[in-house]
Amino acid sequence: MERTRTIVEALDAAMSDIPSDAGILFSGGVDSALLAAIAKRRGRPMLYTVGIEGAPDLIAAEEAAARLELPWRPFIVDRDELEHHCRSLMEILPPDDPVTVSYELPLLIVASMAREEVLITGQGADELFAGYNRYLSMGPAELERELEADLGKVVGHAAPLERRIAARYGKEARHPFLDTRTIAAVRSIPAGEMIVDGNRKVPLRQAAELMGLGPTAWREKKAAQYGSGFMNVLRARARERSLTVRQYLEELAPAGR
Repeated sequence: MERTRTIVEALDAAMSDIPSDAGILFSGGVDSALLAAIAKRRGRPMLYTVGIEGAPDLIAAEEAAARLELPWRPFIVDRDELEHHCRSLMEILPPDDPVTVSYELPLLIVASMAREEVLITGQGADELFAGYNRYLSMGPAELERELEADLGKVVGHAAPLERRIAARYGKEARHPFLDTRTIAAVRSIPAGEMIVDGNRKVPLRQAAELMGLGPTAWREKKAAQYGSGFMNVLRARARERSLTVRQYLEELAPAGR
């Protein structure tokens, strides 16, 4: 119980200077739901979810937003709109990493359409709390090494990229999970306690339970590129042209990329 309070307190401190009317990229999973519950202590943040019609994240997010009693706005994107957003995103990053492109599309879409100047994302939670499937097969020592390395990549590359994406539209991306206070609190927990009986991110889920998130705390969700349905659309578009997803994105990329 003490460590769950420590996680909540660290995130609360990390979010203490964020405007009360910030927007939150909200998938309906434990990461964004916990951030929303903490932000609710100071105001009524707008929750934004992006996806194709019927995407898993849209369904889960609507239910979770209702449970939180916070305003929620979905951005439903069709195939042609997604292609347009891909072109915009590839003005910022190269097309040679389809996973990164599809993962960052929701942020670009929200940044381009939301009115809030500050946008909160859950970037870093998986690397702090062992959220990826590949961590399941690792022993404690290997897991600790991998988490440290992966967190370094997020801090050094993924977070700056998200800040650039948001800045393109005059917005500021904030990452409470990457705040030094949050990182310090989580590092006090042994890596071997992040996964229990096949359940990933257990300390984070316990913190979400403490905040009254109920079933959302234990919801297993797909990564953003799959929960939004975007990767499936990109794959389908690539197949229509007898291309790989990377080749398809390279065709869309601006000249010179």
